[in-house]
Amino acid sequence: MEFDAVDNLVFHVIEQVEADNCDLDKVVEFVVSLSNEHLLSQEILLKLSSIFDNDSMYREKYVISRACVSLFSGKVRENALMEAGKTAFLLGFDELAVREFKEMLEENPKNVEALCGYGSVLAKEGKTDAARIQYEKALEINPFHIDTLCNYGCLLYSLKKMGEAEEVYRRVLILDRENVRAHCGYGILLSRSGERTEASYHYTQALKLDPNHVESNFRYAHFLEEMGEPLDAEKYYIVALKADPDDPRPHLFYARLLAEHGFIRGARVHFRYALKLNPEDVEAHCEYARLLARFGHRHEAEVQYKKALELDPGHFGTLRGYADLLKEKGRYADAEEIYRQAEFFKRSA
Repeated sequence: MEFDAVDNLVFHVIEQVEADNCDLDKVVEFVVSLSNEHLLSQEILLKLSSIFDNDSMYREKYVISRACVSLFSGKVRENALMEAGKTAFLLGFDELAVREFKEMLEENPKNVEALCGYGSVLAKEGKTDAARIQYEKALEINPFHIDTLCNYGCLLYSLKKMGEAEEVYRRVLILDRENVRAHCGYGILLSRSGERTEASYHYTQALKLDPNHVESNFRYAHFLEEMGEPLDAEKYYIVALKADPDDPRPHLFYARLLAEHGFIRGARVHFRYALKLNPEDVEAHCEYARLLARFGHRHEAEVQYKKALELDPGHFGTLRGYADLLKEKGRYADAEEIYRQAEFFKRSA
C-alpha cells in the first residue's frame, strides 16, 4: 500500500507542477495531506527529494522539501527549509526563496547558509546594501564560509570596490585552491583591471577544474575576443551554449562575434534566441536591428527598432539607428522627427 501511495504522490506532483499557472503551495498541501493519510516516513520523502534533485526536476524537489518543512521537526525540518530556499532561488522564484530563508533566520538568526542565501536573493534584486549586511553577518559568524565569501567578492566587484573584492577572492583561494567560482570571479576582476596574464591564468584554472562551467567559458570567450583571438573565443562560447542553452548572454555575445566577422545567418539565429530568452533586452533589439538594416532587411530592422523603443522610448542608439533607417527608406519627415527626439533625449541625459 505504501508503494501505491508513493507512486500516486510522484505522479500527481509531476503532473501538477507542469501545469500552467501552477500554485506550488497547493501542490505542497497535497503532498502533506497524502503523506499524513498514508503515514509516509521522512526517509521516503527525503529519498524522493534526492531523486528529483539528481534528475534536475527542481520544481518537484522544491515541493517535497517544502512539504518536509511542514511534516517534520528538528534538524530534518531545518535542512528541508534550506533545500527549499536554495531550490526556489535556483528556479528564479525569489519570493519563495526569501520566505524560506527568512523563516529559517527567524528560528536561527545565526544560520550562515540562510544568511548567505538571503543575501544572494537581495543581490539579485539589486538591493546591494541589504545584501552586503547579510553577507557581513554571515562572515562575522563564520569568516571561512566559502559560498558567502564568493558571493561577497562578486558583490564588492559589482560595487566597484576592486581592492576589497580582490582581497576576498584571495582569501577564498587560500582556503580552497580549487574553487571554480573564485578563480572565475578573480579572472573577471583582473581582466577589468587590465592584468591580462593573471586573468588568463585564473580563467584557465577554472576551466581545468570544471571544463563545462558556464560563467568561466562565457567570460573567457569574451576575454579572448577582446584580446583579438576570435577563433579561440568561438570555442568557449560554443561550450557555454551547450552547457546552458537557456542563458541569453552567450547567445548575444556569440551573435555579435559572428556578425562582426560576416556570418550573418548564424548571427541572426543567436540574436533571435537571445531575444526569445530575454525579450526585454533593449540593446539586443537595437543591435539586431542594426545588423538587419546593414544587410538590407529593412522591414525586419524597423520591427526590432520599434520593439526597442516600446521598451525604452529614450534609447539613444535605437533612435539614431531608426532615424538612419527611415532616411534610407526615403521617409525624410519621419526621420527628421526621430532625429529631433534623439537630440532631445541626449541633451536631457
